[in-house]
Parts: sequence; structure tokens; C-alpha cells
Amino acid sequence: MSRRSLALLVIAAMISLLTAPAGAQADPASEEAALIEQEAALTARITELETALGELDAEQAQVLRRIDMSRGELERAADQLEVLALQRREPAIIRANVAVERFVNGDPARQAFALEVQALGGSDASADPLQQQQVFDSIVESAVADLERLDTEIDAVITSIPQLRIAQDELTERVADIDTERATLTNELSTTQDELASVGEELEWYRSFAGRSVLTGRPADGAADRPALVVKIDNVVRARPQTGINDADVVYVELVEGGFTRYAAVFHSENVGTIGPVRSMRTTDINLLRALNNPLFANSGGNRRTTDAVNASSLVNISAATGAGGAYFRNNSRSAPHNLFSSDSALRSTSSAGGSPPRLFTIRRPGTPLPNNAVASDGVNVSYRSTTVTYSWNGSGWNRTQDGSATVDTNGVRTAPETVIVRFTPYGTSPADAASPEANVVGNGVAWIFTEGQLIEGTWSKPNADAVTVYADSAGTPVELLPGRVWVEIPTPGSASLR
Repeated sequence: MSRRSLALLVIAAMISLLTAPAGAQADPASEEAALIEQEAALTARITELETALGELDAEQAQVLRRIDMSRGELERAADQLEVLALQRREPAIIRANVAVERFVNGDPARQAFALEVQALGGSDASADPLQQQQVFDSIVESAVADLERLDTEIDAVITSIPQLRIAQDELTERVADIDTERATLTNELSTTQDELASVGEELEWYRSFAGRSVLTGRPADGAADRPALVVKIDNVVRARPQTGINDADVVYVELVEGGFTRYAAVFHSENVGTIGPVRSMRTTDINLLRALNNPLFANSGGNRRTTDAVNASSLVNISAATGAGGAYFRNNSRSAPHNLFSSDSALRSTSSAGGSPPRLFTIRRPGTPLPNNAVASDGVNVSYRSTTVTYSWNGSGWNRTQDGSATVDTNGVRTAPETVIVRFTPYGTSPADAASPEANVVGNGVAWIFTEGQLIEGTWSKPNADAVTVYADSAGTPVELLPGRVWVEIPTPGSASLR
């Protein structure tokens, strides 16, 4: 796959994300499939780069051999030129040539020529002039022929030397080009290998989703294929500290009568022991919890109209006021009505109904970046008129404080969820009780998402009662949360401030 093809693949993946339906939660299976495709593309590119580098190494080795050969040819040409030059300057030939030239031109120094001939061939200088003339002619012809041959060879060698140098320069330039290409390919190979390693880590993360909670993103206890269990938990002074709240995957904090709050704690990924104190249902619970896919709904009961509305919804009512009442017990160390408790196993044993919950949040792999609009935050203050809540970042979670006291469970463990969402929601009046507020959880509004010591100011959106609420950043992209427990505070608009 070429770099252009890889770039087109990445662009296509980005387009698919940008054109995903608004409000859709990220699907780990589809993201894993996209990562597998990206991994294959990166692996193919690495193979191409390694092959190209191998070809460059082979070509460079061949070019270097040719440079050595060219250098040898230049050295041989230089040696040959030196030999030819020496041959051409041989003193005897030059002197004979000069003497012949003088003789032919009528030089009176004929005797000098004779002496030259005598010196070369041992002939008697007093020999017959005709014979001398023949010898002279033979010497001249031979000398001229030798000079012409030598000049031709010298010209050929002189002509070849620049050509050899040009070829050598071209080969040297090719070596430099190969070094540049190698550096470019090596850098791309390193970058691609880093990308492949990152994709591999991300793939391992998504491949592990089969063993992770759909609600928290944490490794689960093999309890994925069961309904969510929602327990309404009391939250007034006499109900605190509560039991089991730190074992809930998600906790919704609802406004109830008198400006107080009540918890809707969602249990799914772990087998929890005692839970409570359990209190009554509210009509807010219906639309708030319907997205959990027929969850088991544990509560102490409710007025007739609230009970009818819950029974008519997709929530599986396992109230203490129903046939499931045997799953509950009273703790005599506390005063009624703040002493009703149950357990995960007891409540689940009362009904075989319900379905597995969907993924409520987009889970982010640890170490990956937050949205661009995330800013460092110390926490938040939330007001419900008669109840005030504070969350403060402790380095790994958000310490919860209510009405000036640390929120703890009955074991004394501080409540500090990994993620806190403040979902500003308008309230109306419950159709089942004029004194009871009802949160308008269908629609959209402002949301503050606190995760990993950062604040992301965004929005919440729930187009219908059965839809999962989507929390998005300022760009409209679903916010990714670190694995962990989530507490969702549901105050009225304008009822919170940053710390």
C-alpha cells in the first residue's frame, strides 16, 4: 500500500467518524474492525518500506562497486597515459626525427644525421650515400608511424578520462541520493512502526472489551450477560452512611421533595453484598432508567400513580411492596424508614426478567488525549437548595462531600468516583404527586464532565426516553471517559459553580 493509499484510508476513517449519526455512542466492535484494517495497512506499509530499504542497500552496494571499478579505470588510464607519454618522448626517436627533418630540409648538418644513424643502428657513417638514404627513409617512416599511433592512443586516453570522471561523479551523486532516500524511508519506517505499536495497544484495549463492564469499562466479574439492577437509596442525614454505594457502576443523584436528593444506584459489573437503605421510587426514574433495557428496579414502594406509571414502563418493578418483598430486611440499628436493606443476589433472585444494559458512556483508553477544550479543574460545587455537594480532585478520583461532611460508605471508604457529570436539567412537577419534582431528562442541555482532573464543558442529549444519553464536547464529539465509576448529579440549570 502506498503512502497515498494509507493517507486515503485514514481520511476515510475520519470521514466515517464525522458522518456518524448524531448522538451515537462509539461501538467498540466497529472501532476494533477499523483498527484491524488500519493495522493491516500499516503492516503492509512497513513491509513495503523494508523492501524499499533493502533494494536501496543492494543498489548502493552495486553503485559503490561501480565507483571502485571506475576509480581503477581512471588509475589505469593515468598509468597508460604516462607510459605513452614516455614512449613518445623517447630521446632516440625524437633525436632521429629531428635529424631526419634537418636532412630532408637540406640541413648541412648531414654528418650529424649520419652519426645519429650510426648510433642507432651501428651502420658505418662512411657507407654508400644511397644506402644511407634508404636507411634514413625507413627510420623516418617508422618514426612517423610510431608518433601517429602514439598520438592516437594518447588522444583516446585523454578523451576517456573526462568521461570516466563524469561517470564517477554521477555514481557518487547517486550514492548521496540513495542516502537521502534511505533517511526519508527510515524516518517513515520509524513513524509507521510507532503508529503500528500504538494501534496494537489500542487493539488490545478493544479486544479486552469482551471481559469489561459495559458501564464502567473495567474488567468485570463475568456478569455481563445479566440485567442492570437499579436500587433507590435514601440520602438524608439519618440514612447516611449508606451501604453499597461505592460498588455501584453508575449513581444518579436526583432532586426530590424539600430540596433533598436521592440516589438511583446502578449495579451490574460486580456481585454486591448489602445495599441500602432502600427508599421509594419517583416518576423521574422512569425516563431516566429506561435506556438500561428493562432493568430490575428495587425500591421500597411508591404512591399508587407512581407505582402504576412504573409498572406500565419497561422497568421491572421488584419493589418491597410487591411479591419481591421477601428479598428485603430491616436493620434494627436504624430507625424506620431509613433501615430497609437488601443485597444484589437477593434482589436478582426475585425475577428472571430484564435485559443486558447497553453501553452508557464512551470509554477512553488510558493515556489517550482528552478533547481540546478540556481544562484542569479542582472540582465543582452543586446546590439542590437543601443539599450541597462538592467534588474535589484527589489525583485519581473526585472526593465527594455533602453538606460539609465527606461522603463515605458504612465501611468508612470515601466516595471518589473516577468521573463526575453535572447534568443541568430543568424540573417540572410530577404528574403522580404535586409535591414531587420530576426531571425533564428527555431533550438536551448543558453538561460539565469531570474526568482525570480535567473539566470538559459540553452538552447532554437524549432524544427520547429509550435513548442513551450522549455527553458531547463543544465540538459535538462524544466525550470519552476513563474506565471507572460514574456519578451523575442532576441539578437545575445554574445550580453549580466551579471550584
